Amino acid sequence: MNGMEKFEHELRESFRRVEPPQGLERRILERAGVSPRRGRMPRWMAAAASIAIAGGGLLGVMRWHEQQMRLRQAEQVRQQIALTVEITSRTLARAEGRLRSIGVKQIPVQEASWREY
Repeated sequence: MNGMEKFEHELRESFRRVEPPQGLERRILERAGVSPRRGRMPRWMAAAASIAIAGGGLLGVMRWHEQQMRLRQAEQVRQQIALTVEITSRTLARAEGRLRSIGVKQIPVQEASWREY
């Protein structure tokens, strides 16, 4: 057996499956403080956890959708206010131009309070 064959043989031997000693799993679980009987979660508990997670995800998606709708509505209101301000500004500019064309240089402004109405 040459050097390469010897190396390959040793490599195969090192990867050969070795059975663990009896009771190893129990001893490991005892040291970890876990009862060997509590290895798996009951199916009903796993199903309940899955339902809870799915419900939480659904609730999150519904809230995100609601927030997106509110943002769209707020943007629509902002656009309507901007349009209203633009129309008001044009109307006031036209009115000012007409008043100046008939010779009115300044309009007296009087403050009004909400209590007067």
